[in-house]
Amino acid sequence: MIRDRGNIKWTAIMLPEHVAAVKQELINLEKVKKPILDEDRLAEIEMLIHEGMEYNYLLEFKLFKKGFIESIIGHTHFIDYIKKEFRIKDKNDLIHKIPFQKIVDVQKV
Repeated sequence: MIRDRGNIKWTAIMLPEHVAAVKQELINLEKVKKPILDEDRLAEIEMLIHEGMEYNYLLEFKLFKKGFIESIIGHTHFIDYIKKEFRIKDKNDLIHKIPFQKIVDVQKV
């Protein structure tokens, strides 16, 4: 019976810098480009956010952060047009300040 240790035997001869570089490269492979939204989709998102604020809808906000799409579920608490950001209140009553340009999608939950 062959008992091959796979990656374990190779990590022993790799320098820590190499291991870190390989891990970073794997993370970079998972990154995506920021989606470009057309004017119609932006109008739909804006309308949904305003409706969510008026009727207290629970919304899922998808955000683009450093190459990844993150998700926050909560209620629209405030829209700051001067700072160009939304304030979202999540289920734990934490307030998240989200810049307009980071939002890539909004949906009702």
